[in-house]
Amino acid sequence: MYFKSKRLGLTKLPHSPHMIVPRLVTEKTKVLDVGCNAGYIGRFLKESKQCLCDGIDIDKQLLRLAKPYYRSLYEIDLYQDKFTISKKYDFILFIDILEHLPTPEKILKKLVKENLDKGGKVIVCLPNIARFELRLKHLFGNFDYQPGIMNEDHLKFYTLKTGKKMIKECGLKIEKILPTGLGHYFKVLPSLIAFQFIYVCSKQ
Repeated sequence: MYFKSKRLGLTKLPHSPHMIVPRLVTEKTKVLDVGCNAGYIGRFLKESKQCLCDGIDIDKQLLRLAKPYYRSLYEIDLYQDKFTISKKYDFILFIDILEHLPTPEKILKKLVKENLDKGGKVIVCLPNIARFELRLKHLFGNFDYQPGIMNEDHLKFYTLKTGKKMIKECGLKIEKILPTGLGHYFKVLPSLIAFQFIYVCSKQ
């Protein structure tokens, strides 16, 4: 079974993960962008931070669009874990990708073990299914798929608590958690109003 990216609507809104995450990456570092889409993150990191980026995606068309911004691109089906990347990285980015996979823990553990350099960082972005409007819908028995957090191609759903649990069980230490969306804008009640949570991690 193949994972085909549908994440085409990347946004430049200041409180989106696509604007927050690149600012967490150190200049002139080596970065692996897992689920690189059309290369928005790679372009920013290459042009603004002089980073050396590699990317992973399954969509050939998106990889062609991303090609100018990456040193190497890998056409990989992340539904499987039978792949090998020989390089090491200072940062590995999982932005809006793990929730699309049937076994995200396997992919996270594999890339951290095999490809994260000593002292490197992992940045994971997961959608927040515990937003207030979704809590209300679920309270009344409604679990309807729709664009966004309840997207039909999301196979896994996370709250802040379960996202932290999953990441820690993969052998990572969480150093910082940042909300996106309204949670990032207002800086209050993030569990209720954040669209996603960004976890900045290192090896335990």
